[in-house]
Amino acid sequence: MPLSPIGSSGARRSAVRVAAASAAIAALALSGCSAAGSAARTTAGPPKITTSLPGATGQAKTVKWALYNEPTSLDPIKISDFPPQQVITNVCESMLKLTPDMTIEPNLAESYDNPEPTKWVFHLRSGVKFHDGGTMTADDVVYSMKRSANYDLGSMVAGAYDQVKSITATGPLEVTVTLKQPDVTFFQEMATSSGRVVSRATSEQQGEKLGTPSANVDCTGPFKLSEWKPGERITIEKFDGYWDSKHLAKTDRLDFTFVRDAASRVNGMLSGEIQGAWNVPPSGFAKLAQSGKGDLFFGETSGAFIGMVTNLNGGLKDTRVRQALSMAVDREAIITAAMAGAADPLYTVASSGTWGYEKPKFEAASKEIAAMPRSVEAAKKLVQEAGPQPKITLAVTSAQPEMPIVAAEMQRAGKEIGLDIALKTLPEDVYNSLYSDAKAREGIDMIFTTWQTYYPDPVSLYVFLQSDNFYNYAGWKNPEFDQLVAKARQTTDEAARADLLIQAQKIAAEDPTWIPVFQPYNPVYLAKGLTGVPTAAIQHNVPWAQGLGEGDAAAKP
Repeated sequence: MPLSPIGSSGARRSAVRVAAASAAIAALALSGCSAAGSAARTTAGPPKITTSLPGATGQAKTVKWALYNEPTSLDPIKISDFPPQQVITNVCESMLKLTPDMTIEPNLAESYDNPEPTKWVFHLRSGVKFHDGGTMTADDVVYSMKRSANYDLGSMVAGAYDQVKSITATGPLEVTVTLKQPDVTFFQEMATSSGRVVSRATSEQQGEKLGTPSANVDCTGPFKLSEWKPGERITIEKFDGYWDSKHLAKTDRLDFTFVRDAASRVNGMLSGEIQGAWNVPPSGFAKLAQSGKGDLFFGETSGAFIGMVTNLNGGLKDTRVRQALSMAVDREAIITAAMAGAADPLYTVASSGTWGYEKPKFEAASKEIAAMPRSVEAAKKLVQEAGPQPKITLAVTSAQPEMPIVAAEMQRAGKEIGLDIALKTLPEDVYNSLYSDAKAREGIDMIFTTWQTYYPDPVSLYVFLQSDNFYNYAGWKNPEFDQLVAKARQTTDEAARADLLIQAQKIAAEDPTWIPVFQPYNPVYLAKGLTGVPTAAIQHNVPWAQGLGEGDAAAKP
């Protein structure tokens, strides 16, 4: 959901501190020494970024990997959280593939054509085997796409197909998708969970049980599902019949364990009980870096930690108040306290990891926004101009350790500029309901989340701020913004699309209902003797464990 800093020194402030947060979490120092050209091992100083680790030199037998939660389903169309994505992406492949440098390549579709703006033709690989022995055909792909597009089945990726008019098998190994109108997001979605392919025969046989502990998903990936013991672990095993024989899995068996408590995950890594994990808690960075048990690496993400305004009838109704709050928040202090330095300040909704094209244009535009004057005095003036405001309520959950820290800084900053901000702490399950239930959000003015795009295009985030989008919780309406994003979705010329999105980005920054806070790095931990995973945040889209195996991740070039 990348990372080159987009802030400027002129936009950064150091006078303000996160008082409560800093008292609770000490600043942790990390650094990187070069490995495998660009790999980094943390020891002291700021984290460094890498895109890859040395390849495996030997076959690993069993690797124990930690997830911060147990999946509720492994049905590819019913997955919306990181833990199930990290499992299923090794099992179920997509039509296209995202690479560590955020480009899109062929995968199950060995080639594809766009003969006219509203038509995509996918030419499938021959001889691709499903885990249960069947051979993939166009019929399986059509079935998978139509299933993904079906809201009635509970598909979490159906939105990717909103502009689809028809999906047809136009040959034994050819699928043609016709769109209602041009849409550049559809092609890119085929490199994400929206483009995953399942066996029609097995899926129809499993029915509603598909993706549950008693009904394995039948796909084509380098690993197959072996066992799901609820409350204990999910096991995947190397698939010897994988279509890409040159890239068979380097690990025989991967056991995913469920460890919700952040401290317990860190302790498991320190003890050797856990040999690998994504989503490493920042509170454990220093311990892990100094333990000698393994190595901690940081990669790029397309992520953005966002404060999402959910109510435009309360204390955040006035644009000037929202602008002032964004101006007053000390992003660098938050990064030190909440992320142990492993993030960059962010001032635009779409972070640098989304810039899959026209990077110089997006970088210049983002720097311009980041360099806008930001001072407590200017923020105070805006609040005074807006006049007295009702109390502002921010919802948080302690289940995500960084969230209360960000909210505490917003509360402190708000008080300094004349706003009355209250924090409402909710249990994790209740907090999660805020993302889907408008009634649950009543009385709340802002919630927090980390967005991660699954393909490299800022349009994938800005569509969420369009007036008719489900995730536009505040009901913000700006016709010019809507038109710019809608036109961008239909514009295949990348330079022209970038120009449209940059205009939309400026509108969203000047009238903020999504307040960007920071752009996180992608931490991954590997025990000694393991290497071969990508460090860039593509682990929710591609079979990241395919190259995991024995070797020295911190080997010098």
